[in-house]
Order: sequence, then structure tokens, then C-alpha cells
Amino acid sequence: MTGAAVDAAPAPAPSRDVAVIAIVGVVHSTSHLFQFALPPMFPLLQAEFGASYAELALVLSTFYLASGIGQAFVGILVDRHGGRVVLAWGTTLLSMGVGGMAFVQELWMLYPLAFFAGAGNSVYHPADFAILSARVSPRLTGRAFGIHAFGGTLGYAVSPILLSLLGYSLGWRTALILALFYGLAQAAIVWRAKDLLGGGPISAAAAKEGPRDIARGFVKLLTMPALVAAFVYLTMTSIAGGAIQAFGAASLSALHAVDYQSATVAVTLFLTGQAAGILVGGVLADRTDRHGFVAAAGLVGCAAFVLGALYPAGDFWAPKLCFMLAGACVGVTAASRDLLVKKLSPPGATGRTFGLVYSGFDIGFLLGPLVAGMLLDRGRPDLALIGVAAVFALTLIAIRSVEGFGRANQAAKAVPAAR
Repeated sequence: MTGAAVDAAPAPAPSRDVAVIAIVGVVHSTSHLFQFALPPMFPLLQAEFGASYAELALVLSTFYLASGIGQAFVGILVDRHGGRVVLAWGTTLLSMGVGGMAFVQELWMLYPLAFFAGAGNSVYHPADFAILSARVSPRLTGRAFGIHAFGGTLGYAVSPILLSLLGYSLGWRTALILALFYGLAQAAIVWRAKDLLGGGPISAAAAKEGPRDIARGFVKLLTMPALVAAFVYLTMTSIAGGAIQAFGAASLSALHAVDYQSATVAVTLFLTGQAAGILVGGVLADRTDRHGFVAAAGLVGCAAFVLGALYPAGDFWAPKLCFMLAGACVGVTAASRDLLVKKLSPPGATGRTFGLVYSGFDIGFLLGPLVAGMLLDRGRPDLALIGVAAVFALTLIAIRSVEGFGRANQAAKAVPAAR
């Protein structure tokens, strides 16, 4: 898995950097918008299909199961064929899967479509990070990763408001059909942006790999303790984040006896705070090499503010404020987290490295909403939020492991160089 990068811009101009970052950031926001297209309309789906929260959470879990499985392997396609083509096809599949849900007549029909959409969603992290790593100036990598995460969080933040508005005013089926056309437009933009996003493989060696080379490369990655620790890190944070985004509103509504729409505002504030924190964290990541410390501090703060949302105040202001601050804290960690992963990637294997590590992101979003939905069905919204805070806090162990193994890897590489 060595070889010079093929899909790379020779000397990116600032305007070119901005264009690449903008396209990738916007299409990443589309992925996240679609991931949580259904939760804002869960009450409508409950009324139409008579479904429980756990049954609806299983739709999300099916989506993330397909996305997680696919993401672990789609990095091979990214390294061999480049990120742009894979990203365009993935966006098309995701849009068709979500849009197809508008035509279901029974609850069970949502599950195969969720699996189909999840397969399309699996391309984003390996393709996006491969494109940004190859096509953006190194001095802007932290900010590029930060804006990439910002785009995703913006999609999450817009989703509760936009889909809820469209779903309740036009009907949930019409809302999903509109999402279909929007996603297909994004796929077309990516497909036509060959000059900016590249058209070739990530590395010459990856393009020539046979099945045995690919298998050996996967074994090498899977036996790297640092990557395993990074996988655990992504899994744990997405368990907590997925629970908040899918059922944070339902938990707060039950805990504080407020209507669902008001509780949805708190989740939107969490995501808005997260987006703002991501922008700050992107600049910070380019100005410090203490990425592990930044990640740890942010997650501790997030856990504390999620616990703070358990306690009521007049007019529901305290839980909303706590959710906004919790989102800001976790947002600051995003770019530092991604740079920690990038430093672990072997040459010519950017796509599959991010694919393997970020498959933990999907596994976490598979588990988080499912567990939170079960707790809500049993009348324990308090345990849902306490569990979220506990998972964020326990992630500190994984962060320390990533840092420790990463330093050991760098030291091992330095020895042959010194010789």
C-alpha cells in the first residue's frame, strides 16, 4: 500500500482549496440531513403505522448496519478509483433509498429501503477524507476537516427543523420526495466536478493491487492497535451522539413535560452549538499538536452539560442551554479527532483507513438510538441522558489509547529513518 498519490492537485491555489472544501462540505451535509430525515417525523409515522419507538429506532439501526458494513470496505474502491466517482454514486443510492420510503404502505417496507440508503451512505467518510487529503493544501488540513464536520453537523441541525416543517405542513411522504430530488442534484454536482475533486486513484499502488494485496493490507490495518483504539473512540462518541439526535427531544419532552416541538428546539441547539464548536476546533487543530488533549477536554465538558439538562428550570431554558453548550464542547473535538486518525494512515491507504475507523461511527449510530428507544418505551428518559453522559466520559480511555499507540508508531518509524 505504498506509492505516490495520483489523485492530487500539484499546487492548489487558495480559490481551488475553497472550492474543494465547499463542495465536499455541502455534500457531507446532505448525508447527515438524510441520516435523520425520519426522526423529526416519528410522531407522524407512529400515527400512520402504529409503531413503537423501538421499532422506529430499528429503521435507523438498519440504515447504520448497512452503512457500517459498507464503510469498512468501500475504502478499497476509493483508493483504487478515486473519491469523486464513489461519492457521486453513493449520494445517488442514498437519495433513492430515502426517497423510496415515501411510497411504502407498511412499516416493514422501511427496513430494506433503509439498508439500501445505508449502503449509499457508506461512501462519505472514506471518499471525503481521501479527497480532502489529496486535493487541499496541507496547511489547511485542520480547517478543511473542521468544515467537513461542520457541513455534516449543519445537516443534522437543519434536519429536525426542515423535515419537521415539511412533514407536518406537506406530509411526510412529500417531504421525502423533495429530499430525493435535492440529493440527486448534489450527486450531479459531484460527478461534474472532476477538475476540482479529481478523477483518478488515490495511489498508483492501490490501483494495481490484487485480492491478496488487498487482504494483506486489511490484516495490517486491523492489527494496528492505534486504529482499533480510534475505531472504539468513534463508536463510543456516535453511540452517545446518535441517542441524542434520535431521541433527545423525546427524552426532554418526557422529563420536563414540554411539547415535542419545544423539545426539538433543544436538539437543534445542540447541533447548532456543535457546528459552532467545529469551526473553532478546526482553527485550533491547525494551531496545536495537542489533539488528544483537545478531544478529551471537549468530551468531559459535553458529558457534564448533558447531565445538566436533567434538571428543570422555568420556561425550559436550562435544558436548552445545557444542550447547546454540550454540542459546542463535542464540536471542538471533531478536527482534532480526524487529524489523529489521518496521522495513523499508511501511505496510499487513506480511503480504507478512514473507512475502517469510521465504520465505528455507523455502528455507534446503530446502537445508540436502539438503546435509547428501548429506555423511552420503558419510561426511563432520565437513564437515556445519563447513559449518553457516561459514554462520552468513558471515551477518554479510548483517546488516551489512540495517543499512546500513535506515539509508539511514530517512534518505530523514526528508528529506521535514524539508521
